[in-house]
This record gives sequence, C-alpha cells and structure tokens, in this order.
Amino acid sequence: MKENLYTLVKQSRFDNDSLEKVIDLFSPKIDQSLKQTKLQNREDLSQELKIKLLDCIRNYDVDNTLGYFQMLALLERKEGLYHEGGKNL
Repeated sequence: MKENLYTLVKQSRFDNDSLEKVIDLFSPKIDQSLKQTKLQNREDLSQELKIKLLDCIRNYDVDNTLGYFQMLALLERKEGLYHEGGKNL
C-alpha cells in the first residue's frame, strides 16, 4: 500500500520510519533550492532545513487541521463579514 503525505505525517509522531519517508519526499525540493546558495554552504544548510522540517512535522497537529471545503467555508464566512453585496462595510 502506498502511503500518502497525510498518513505519513500522522504516523511520524511515533514512527521514525515514517518521519524519514516524509523528509525523503521533501529532499528533492530542498536540494533544488540549495542550488541558489554557495557550494560551501549547501551541506550545512541542508542539515538545518531538514532539522526544521523534522520540527515542523513533529509539531504539526493533523487532527485539528481544516480540510479544503472547511477552509473554503470559513473564508467565505469571513469575507461576508467584510463585504456586503460587493461593497466594503
């Protein structure tokens, strides 16, 4: 069974293998971004970015994150507070 990012992040709180898989998923983007830095700084910066990613993954609360449609409804309600009939209140 192929695991999706959501499942891996949820499992990574308690499973280091899942955490490693998430970091591996982001590694190509990290490596691509590091091409914008000096060669002598890349290894250290890569480690720092992966540490930050690890921290974000471990502290991210997937259970209390809104889904797409929930976020859309929330944004529509907030927009309604500021606009009425296309006019600013």
